[in-house]
Amino acid sequence: MNMQAQREGFRSLVSGHDCTMAAPIFDPLSARIAEMAGWSVCKLSGSVAKASALGLPDDVALSNMTDTVDICRRILSVADVSLIVDADDGGAGPLSVRRAVRELEAVGVAAIEIDDNAAPSGYGGSQSRHSAVIPVADQVAKLRAAVAARRDPLTVIVARTCALQQLEADEAVVRIAAYAAAGVDAVMLPGLPSAIARSSVMMVHEAAGLPLFVLGLPVDVVADSAFLDKNEVRIQYLPQLPYRMAVAAIGGAFERLKAGGDLGLDGADVASSAVQAEITRTRELAEWERAHHDR
Repeated sequence: MNMQAQREGFRSLVSGHDCTMAAPIFDPLSARIAEMAGWSVCKLSGSVAKASALGLPDDVALSNMTDTVDICRRILSVADVSLIVDADDGGAGPLSVRRAVRELEAVGVAAIEIDDNAAPSGYGGSQSRHSAVIPVADQVAKLRAAVAARRDPLTVIVARTCALQQLEADEAVVRIAAYAAAGVDAVMLPGLPSAIARSSVMMVHEAAGLPLFVLGLPVDVVADSAFLDKNEVRIQYLPQLPYRMAVAAIGGAFERLKAGGDLGLDGADVASSAVQAEITRTRELAEWERAHHDR
């Protein structure tokens, strides 16, 4: 992986005029398949990363930044893509954020999201995932730390916020403007309700004056390229369809094996040997080995 080229390419997308879709990957295999399918930008969401790599839920704090860094390292060792990573809250404070940014940057991540959610302490109630935002001063301190911590100025620091869902609009706008003033490169809006997606994008862009990364855009907004460009919507996140389909397919395969039925290894619902070889770069590695043995 050429991390410099990937960061330069991603920066050009963020500063350009088009809205780019990010492939919703969840592990090295899905990232490699996305690359083969022509995706240049991938997004690693915290929830599916924890489920896929660790078998853990997103509702409680059972994983840590070392887990996230390891997943990113393994992804970028097999897929030459620009990777955006959801770093959750980045840790307990500015020093934790510093370490998170430095370590994620070192493995080649192109963009790092730091969100303003209070870390959940247990199931249910007000401490469930994404149900509360931390004090604005605390989040601004974390974002400033993230910006100051990066060693490569091409690394994109993203302020992810659920303020629009959790606070009154006026308070959310003031908070988002403070995030922008902290020096971040973009603002990420997760899960906008369709009815307010267009107005929310306009409001946040006016407050922040920064490129936006958005999840949950309705079809009519996605199709309005002039609106997206005017409001600097540069990255569109997509639902976790690949993960959910993979889970269903794996479960179905194990049921078939357990039942002792037709395995269908040559059917259309399984990957061919050629595809599997391409995923693992079998030919490329064999040629590399021969070239070095022949010297």
